[in-house]
Amino acid sequence: MKLLITGTTGRLGGVLVRHYTSRYDLLTPGRDRLDLSKPESMTTALRDMDFDLLINCAGITSPDVCEREPELAARINAEAPAVMATECQRRGARMIQISTDYVFDGETEDLLDETLITNPVNHYGRTKRDGETTVLRECPEALVARVSWLFGGSNGPSFPDQILNEVRQGKSLQAIGDKWSAPTSVHDIASWLELLWQKMPSVSGPLNLCNSGVATWQTYGQQVVDFAVELGLLAERLEVKGNRLDDFPSFIARRPRHTVMSNARLAELLGHPVRSWKEALREWLQSLCAGA
Repeated sequence: MKLLITGTTGRLGGVLVRHYTSRYDLLTPGRDRLDLSKPESMTTALRDMDFDLLINCAGITSPDVCEREPELAARINAEAPAVMATECQRRGARMIQISTDYVFDGETEDLLDETLITNPVNHYGRTKRDGETTVLRECPEALVARVSWLFGGSNGPSFPDQILNEVRQGKSLQAIGDKWSAPTSVHDIASWLELLWQKMPSVSGPLNLCNSGVATWQTYGQQVVDFAVELGLLAERLEVKGNRLDDFPSFIARRPRHTVMSNARLAELLGHPVRSWKEALREWLQSLCAGA
């Protein structure tokens, strides 16, 4: 099977490459071959590539960058995926579009399932919502995988890496304590995606891919510290103090406060409950010990 994966310099895309490289023929075009900022050039480029499945991990993921450069964000996050979907539909290839919990407004504390109407509160969320819509319009059998608060991999420091680095540098620990979501392992996502396209190719439309459980950035950071002490990555336990989201005037884009997605549909497809983010986090931190 031939896979085309975009965004391989990012956290999720990089892990997908490492996870799949020994079992599939991979095509990982860089910007020189497939420039998502120029959707009008992509059809010709894609037709020169041979693939059975396209996984689009590429995108502008910074809400503030999307606010500063709205046209660029729209091209990369919405228009480019539409071109990919059109080509997948034309050749009969499958497509998986990676999306985000930021398509929701965060105004409810209920778990957010795939049937809810999206209502993004910033330009990043709107462009990702538009990407979902255009992909499913052009390629109705595509899978739209919504993910949240990714950790793992080695393409740049994730939030747990940042916490560990700050402790080692002697800095005090602070994180937002009134914003909620579900931290999720990129390694788990890689396994889920492979199972879905291999065993359940008819699954399409939006699907929440997240570990079970709820966290704020503060409780997430504290769990990183606690596990790191337990595993010997840190010498002593420090407290992560909580800040309010409103205390960050430097944020350009509004952030949704409560975007904890339900993974009930994923659990039904897997045939078992989805493991907690804490279990996945501990396993990943333990792998850092083994690699030390």
